[in-house]
This record gives sequence, structure tokens and C-alpha cells, in this order.
Amino acid sequence: MPAPTTDYAVSATYLGGFIRALRGRQLLTPAVEAQLPEALRQMVASPYSTTWWEGGATEQLTQAMLQRHGPAQLEEAGFLTTRNSVGPIITPLVSVIGAIFGLRPSTLFERVGELATTSIRGIEFTWQPGGPSSGALRLGYPAGLGGVTVAPLWRGTCRFIFEVTKTAGQVTSCVVDGSAVTLAVSWDGKR
Repeated sequence: MPAPTTDYAVSATYLGGFIRALRGRQLLTPAVEAQLPEALRQMVASPYSTTWWEGGATEQLTQAMLQRHGPAQLEEAGFLTTRNSVGPIITPLVSVIGAIFGLRPSTLFERVGELATTSIRGIEFTWQPGGPSSGALRLGYPAGLGGVTVAPLWRGTCRFIFEVTKTAGQVTSCVVDGSAVTLAVSWDGKR
């Protein structure tokens, strides 16, 4: 892989979990994998060969899966990756945050940048509350990256936040502006 051109990187833990989720859902089969460029095949074969992967390289795999399977399948893979690979790592921190501030969606959305440090770096997180049971999460990526390619993965992450807080919630809109993704979310205010 070429040297990173930005600080944007994805952890081997996330990438490995993403590959497992894709394979588990039969989205990354040996036939599909054989059609990937050589550099991506190497990354898929050895996701833990480095601690962090250049973000643009991981987006190539994401883009290939998005083109082949569509955003709904990619959202599900993103949810499973967050729940099964990232979730166990961040659960102790989520428990502490919940004990101090209350385990509500807003509490986790406010701190999603801190929670994501085990998975991703080099992007900007902004949470804008919209009221007691809504808000908008903005994810700013380096120019030419992020955007439409990663939006379904973040929809899956939002689903994980609702699941871990045991709250009925949803992404009400997703706006892509170049490299940035803004997800408007709302949830049951009784939680």
C-alpha cells in the first residue's frame, strides 16, 4: 500500500470486523474477492498485517461493496461491524459514560468522536443537538474521501447507538456535501 496522504486512517480491528461482516452476509465471496484489484485482495487477506490502514485504501473496498450490493447491504455490514468488532472494545467506556451522564442516545452521539478513536482517525466529528430527542451528527472527511461511500456505514453505527442505549430511534435524513456526511437522528423521547 502507498504511504498515507492524510491522517485519515481506519484501524485493523474495524477493517477485520468489516471483512468478517461482509463475508458473513455473503457479500464478499471468493468470486467477488477475485475481482478486486491486487492491493485490495492483499488488504482483505491480511487486515491485521498493520495496525492502521490508510483511509482511502479502505474506502476502495467500501466503494466496491457499495457498487456491487447497494447502500442497504452496506449499512447492515456497518452495523454488524460496529456491534461485533468495535462494540466489545468500547463497551467499558460506554458503561462509564452511561454511569456518569446517563445512557441516552444524546450522551453517546455527543461523544462519538471519543468512542470512534479505536476505529478511525483523521476525520472531524460534530454533534448538534436538535432537542431532547434529536440532533445531527456531522462527519467531516478529507477532500475527495468519505461522502456517499461511507454514509451507509455511519447509518449502521447510528443503529448501534440506538441498540446499545435500548432506545427506538432512526436516521431521519442523510445529507452528503462533498466529503462530509450529516446524519439527522431522532429517538423515543421517553428514554
